Amino acid sequence: GVQFNSPVNTSLDELVQLRRSAVALQRLTRKKSLAPIAGVVNSPRLGRGLDFAEVRSYQPGDDVRMIDWKVTARTGTAHTKLFVEERERPFFLIVDFRNGMRFGTQVMFKSVLAARLSALLAWSAVGAQDRVGGFVFSNDWHTQIRPQPGRRGLMKLFRSIIEAQSQTPSDSPATEEDALVQCLSQLRHVVQSGSSVILLSDFSGFNDDAKSVLGSVLPKLDMVAVHITDPIEHHLPASGRYTVRSSQVSGADKFAIQTGRDTRSRQYTQSQAEQAERVKSFFTSRGHVYIKASTHQPLLDTAASIINRTMADKSDPAP
Repeated sequence: GVQFNSPVNTSLDELVQLRRSAVALQRLTRKKSLAPIAGVVNSPRLGRGLDFAEVRSYQPGDDVRMIDWKVTARTGTAHTKLFVEERERPFFLIVDFRNGMRFGTQVMFKSVLAARLSALLAWSAVGAQDRVGGFVFSNDWHTQIRPQPGRRGLMKLFRSIIEAQSQTPSDSPATEEDALVQCLSQLRHVVQSGSSVILLSDFSGFNDDAKSVLGSVLPKLDMVAVHITDPIEHHLPASGRYTVRSSQVSGADKFAIQTGRDTRSRQYTQSQAEQAERVKSFFTSRGHVYIKASTHQPLLDTAASIINRTMADKSDPAP
């Protein structure tokens, strides 16, 4: 498996080195991404697609599966649909580095999982000849990377992730909710219609304002919501006293927390499950993909799951 230096931070070299793992993942998914496409379907989110070009008279040798039966019936002569291969599809990664993402109890911080998944997905997109860009944000800081071909956009995204990581968690009045809403509200201005967008976040503060802003732009996007979680958010440990380490740019401090009764633990677990279900329902009810990714799961397995889900969701032949 992949070996990492730190569970609380990543590095530019590490994100670059994940290219090898991304190439291996691409080999596993290539057969699915190159499968014949029958009928008019949307393109795979992480692969190549076909754009509709025109309808013309059927000619010997044309694929009979591409016959446009409506035009054929209307004109009385066979017509077929023509497609052109889509090139350099805009691929946009939104990476959440707010305060709540800088947390983890197993394997790595949620923010580090988001960063490493972003690197794997970005390398996969570059391998598929997509233009990579992104939006990285924290509580009171953000940067935008315009989608660019090759490694230019990818390296700018990686540097932005490292810059976000170096930001000291803010005590400013800006809340988690404010930062999320502000980020999502900019999508309509920076993301082209038809772009593939992957949002990696713990969706803390995903309130009605965030849903309203995002809902207005979703119809023109091809979005995958990757819900970054930690095991403790699903099941609290048994009641007791636990030592927690706070890792900051300037150093690390330890402090103790006392977990509550079993009743409160059950209430917490239930509230977390209900919030996750609300996030999932928001995206899936609008025809987009929702995937949960936990810090304790193997990184490459999680990345493969995202790639397989997004490809299978759009590349299966239309009925």
